Amino acid sequence: MNSQQLKRQVDHLLQTGNYDEIKSLLLAHKDTTEHDNDLAMLCYLCTIYEQEKAAGQRTIFEKTGSISKVLERYTALKFYLRRVDFDVIDDMGMFYQFLSQEQISSYELLRVIDFSVVHKDKVLQQIGAGAASEVTMSADSADDQEVFQTDIASDGSSATADNTEMKDMKQICFIICTNNPVYAEECIYYIRHLIVPEGIAVDILTVEDAKSLASAYNEAMQCSQAKYKVYLHQDTFIINPYFIRDCLETFAKDEKIGMLGNVGVKSMPRSGVMWDADRYGMLYEQHIYETELLANAIDSEEAYLEAEAIDGFLMVTQYDVPWREDLFDKWDFYDCSQSMEFIRRGYRVVVPNMKAPWCVHDCGFINLKNYDVEKEKFIAEYLQDIQ
Repeated sequence: MNSQQLKRQVDHLLQTGNYDEIKSLLLAHKDTTEHDNDLAMLCYLCTIYEQEKAAGQRTIFEKTGSISKVLERYTALKFYLRRVDFDVIDDMGMFYQFLSQEQISSYELLRVIDFSVVHKDKVLQQIGAGAASEVTMSADSADDQEVFQTDIASDGSSATADNTEMKDMKQICFIICTNNPVYAEECIYYIRHLIVPEGIAVDILTVEDAKSLASAYNEAMQCSQAKYKVYLHQDTFIINPYFIRDCLETFAKDEKIGMLGNVGVKSMPRSGVMWDADRYGMLYEQHIYETELLANAIDSEEAYLEAEAIDGFLMVTQYDVPWREDLFDKWDFYDCSQSMEFIRRGYRVVVPNMKAPWCVHDCGFINLKNYDVEKEKFIAEYLQDIQ
């Protein structure tokens, strides 16, 4: 049974109220479930249903009635909790309103905190403290939002600068290839909460309906005149408020630094698989049922680690180098390829020495459907001579 067939069967169970059969059905088709993020998440959310049912409460499945509604609810709650976790929530009042309107039980709240939050005690304390002063916090956050919109326009550029000033400003463009507007909007939410250094103009470009990441990034690169470009996944959320400053300071250390990332390898393994080598850098990765810290420290005396390849969830450039869409026409190895293309041109690719993660990558399970085919292309193009 493929994933679409399985989803139709689960939806039927949700619509007919046969909730007890959902988990057993998903586990009976474990291989299909484990290779589909939606089904895997639904399987873990069954634990919330079981707890609520045992407590005699109205369950998450009764409140939703379809896979799409269950996942929409989970995603919204996860995003709210992460905003609290990393101090970027504008309006706690809206969060409490969501909890009330959606009838989020304590079981559901605590379970999703377990899945998606890094600083669990902090989040629980803030939720508790905020509930006691909801009206005050809502008023304060509304004032903050008004100031923020004065500083940053809807396209991410300075709202107060005239055309002459814009020409004199350095520009940084955030480029997102997206097939999910909910995740793209959340990615942009974090970008708009970054502290923008004086003299820097921010732009945001999204590319939809792309046939490959390389082609999407080439299209966006040609559309933007910004010197600095940040290529990031729609499920990458930048939590370092000084991200722009830190990137520019890294580039300023050496004009030969062409590209930086948050995670990379010193030397690309001859297998062509990045994670066959030690990966350096820092990152919070959220998989289906947990958020974990990926951390491999760089020597404390070094400002950055020179890498042979960086991970594509976030790649920042100060020079434009064409992406190899002629070779990589799917969704894999565009990042390793681009690292090699920069190095071929005499540029350096680096991972800054971070003291804390700059990003959360809400990646779920990785789709490796075309991975092996793309890997062989990469080996033939970049590693054959070395081997």
